[in-house]
Amino acid sequence: MQLTSNGQVQRSAAEWSAIIARYRQSGLGSRQFCEQEGLTLRTFEKWYGRIRHSEGRKGKFVEVKAPGGTVEPGAVEVEFPNGVRLRVRG
Repeated sequence: MQLTSNGQVQRSAAEWSAIIARYRQSGLGSRQFCEQEGLTLRTFEKWYGRIRHSEGRKGKFVEVKAPGGTVEPGAVEVEFPNGVRLRVRG
């Protein structure tokens, strides 16, 4: 956290990520959280949007359990939201 020449606080992206994590765990509304933390609501909302946007771009792996007995051994089929199917046979 740095102070600018006009006395405003300037935070890094890493600091904002930590603030957003605290907000998500707080259970408070954004206005209440900002009042409690001494943050400007407009700046908070700008950074919250940036962080949410960047999180949406990251790929995530999830475990998928195959239904019992309906799939041949070694075969996997994945259907993507756009309708493309990927079939891999063992």
